[in-house]
Amino acid sequence: MLSFEQYLNEGKKAKVSATDMEAVIVIAFNGGWEKAKDTYGLKEETYRLGEEVALGIVADIRKTTKASNNSMIHFGSGAGKLNPKWLGTNGTPKTDLYSTDGINISLKQKGGSQVMSGYKEETISTFHAAIANMGDAAPKEINKLIKQLDPVLRKITVPGNINTIIKSIKDKSLPKGVKAKVGSGKRELDIKFNAKEYQAKQNEIIDWKASMKELNPVFREFFEKNQEFRKLFVYEAATGDYKFKPDTYAASNWMVEFDPNSGTNNNVVQLSLGTNTPAPFIEKLAKKVVVRISPKTPTGSKVSAKGTADTVGSFRLTVSENTNTFADMMIAEEAAFTQSLLTEDVLTEAMLFSKLKIWLSNLYKKVIMKVKQLVRLGLEALLKFFGFEVAKVDTAGLQQFGFK
Repeated sequence: MLSFEQYLNEGKKAKVSATDMEAVIVIAFNGGWEKAKDTYGLKEETYRLGEEVALGIVADIRKTTKASNNSMIHFGSGAGKLNPKWLGTNGTPKTDLYSTDGINISLKQKGGSQVMSGYKEETISTFHAAIANMGDAAPKEINKLIKQLDPVLRKITVPGNINTIIKSIKDKSLPKGVKAKVGSGKRELDIKFNAKEYQAKQNEIIDWKASMKELNPVFREFFEKNQEFRKLFVYEAATGDYKFKPDTYAASNWMVEFDPNSGTNNNVVQLSLGTNTPAPFIEKLAKKVVVRISPKTPTGSKVSAKGTADTVGSFRLTVSENTNTFADMMIAEEAAFTQSLLTEDVLTEAMLFSKLKIWLSNLYKKVIMKVKQLVRLGLEALLKFFGFEVAKVDTAGLQQFGFK
């Protein structure tokens, strides 16, 4: 799921900056511009721009969390205090807003799908958090699996930008150089490549991505077989409960999934019932997540001042709404068909065939629609829907049909 800050930074309809919008919600919660004790240095004009959407979000927060009036505080741009056992130094809090009565809220865009996109230290620490929460019940093979992440969750630095080298791999070409913008784009570099070194980097990336493809089904199978571990892993990824163990506010225990267009019909759900205690929503969320190990490149077209760029392996959890299979669909549709027959006082043979014809026609339309949705997600998702579990899929020759 996209964080609130990511949404506001990326969304074209955003009227105010990410940090400012969070403050607007807090001010609205605490009585509005005229009544709030702290306006966090905002101009009234900024508050008014975001007020309408904020008031809708506030109404749903009040209704569900029962947070006290005038109790909301903006976390701001500070860092949370990390658990001494946590690897790395990324202290970005999970909480965006918190109340004085213990309600720590994480804001997410409605319709987002990403729960986690962690680099090496963040990912390994999240695994350790789930292990710690399970204690002796933790799966014995997990430490061996964690070690396999080492060669894939690493950084690769290439000459030029990432977009150019990825394109050259697809095209099987060897470019002589590239012109690319530095950082914010105010300066451009003309970068020349050493053919031998560039080809070596191409091969390194090819091998790196191949290792990820081999490892993906291993971790997916592990998460499928170990549901309790999966739940606790998702719990930590969503809340930061273990990561911010000494911090009262940085770990979130509520999530607000908001409507970015109107601020209405927001989903407000509890994530945690207390330390190491996932709320029921976490179990539902865990059943929907899909594991994916893949490269992460924030600035694909740009380069550093040295004329290089980085791509880093990341461990991702994304929410899939396509978790049902063809068998599940058939069971549901058969049940609906049977129920429709039971509602008839008198059922003739002609009526039965008429109903069956309509049912089959509707079923065909639903299956076709589902297949079209899954094709966009890739061949693996399509095969899984029909009950095929595969470790490797050779898609050679399918490019002509639009598959990549």
